[in-house]
Amino acid sequence: MRHDALLFRCAYPRSPQDLRAAEAALKKIRMRDRVLDSENSGIAGTSVDVIFSWDIASWLVRRFPGTASIDWEDWSDDDRLAAVLTPLIPELRERIVEANVPYLDYAKAQTLEWYVKHLQPVTYDLLGLWVRWKFPDEFSRTRMRRKPSAIFYDRTIIARRDVSIALELAGPPLTIRKLSRDEGEAALDIARAALATRYRELYVATFGDPSTVFSAGAGRGLEIVLFGVLPEKRLPVRAGYAPFFFRNGVPVGYGDAFVLGHRIEVSFNIFPAFREGESAWIFARMLKLYRLLFGSTVFTIDPYQLGLGNDEAIRSGAFWFYRKLGFRPTDPKIERLARAEERRKRRSSAATLRKLAKSAMILEIAP
Repeated sequence: MRHDALLFRCAYPRSPQDLRAAEAALKKIRMRDRVLDSENSGIAGTSVDVIFSWDIASWLVRRFPGTASIDWEDWSDDDRLAAVLTPLIPELRERIVEANVPYLDYAKAQTLEWYVKHLQPVTYDLLGLWVRWKFPDEFSRTRMRRKPSAIFYDRTIIARRDVSIALELAGPPLTIRKLSRDEGEAALDIARAALATRYRELYVATFGDPSTVFSAGAGRGLEIVLFGVLPEKRLPVRAGYAPFFFRNGVPVGYGDAFVLGHRIEVSFNIFPAFREGESAWIFARMLKLYRLLFGSTVFTIDPYQLGLGNDEAIRSGAFWFYRKLGFRPTDPKIERLARAEERRKRRSSAATLRKLAKSAMILEIAP
């Protein structure tokens, strides 16, 4: 897809001329207002149609007033509408004794702002409203940028085979600074929009605390912005965080992390347009940031990230991505299967990858 190829060139420009040409071509891309599928969503001029949580719907209403509305097309559950709306609308309380009350007509008469204001979050989420967000161009995948401190130009891409997590952890520390609350709010807006325009939502980003945002200059044009969680939304035992990755200001991926002592469970996702870039190196720099901030020495990966109930991870061969970086299954039977696959020296089938994904993976680093 030409749009994503141009985005890749903006994130990984070979020269100033290359970057200018890619940005100029992207500025000309603006499609007619329509909803795209999740693979091609987020292009300037289009919309997304998603069942957002109350919290994200509330953020849209507050941060982008007038851009989001409820999509009632194909709605068929009048019983749910009756249960939710009758206590809130006096005329419906009067008509409850009638047959064939047009609940959908009453529902359509209310705006998304009304639902966010009058419904409790749990009630709103159970209702399952489809929200159509006509995002501003500056929050589209096409134009979304975070201003970089400098642009990094290079004609080479660091391949996975050239990445050593041990060497990255032993290298010089990253430059880390805490953002102001206003800077944190702006970074959260980008993070939430980067997910929403791709039909995604992440707990830590949804409940991100703008007063606990850090920015790490990781080299080669990479900035890692790390979010903490609002105090009232923190987990009972583990501390939750979410990294977002920007290369030359372009959002290229995200993850989350849950810390307990020296142990940290990590997830990592590079957006499809940028998977031919320096994914392994970015992952290693992310682990280095965790080591610096939290003293982490034990890194684990949940089976979902490897493909358990996750077809995207199966298609991308996530198990082998992590194994070649030094991670190993915690289940001895899965480890034996992995070694047998390595001896065959051929691409693993989807069925085999699903078997390999049944175990968590772990990497332990000496303190």
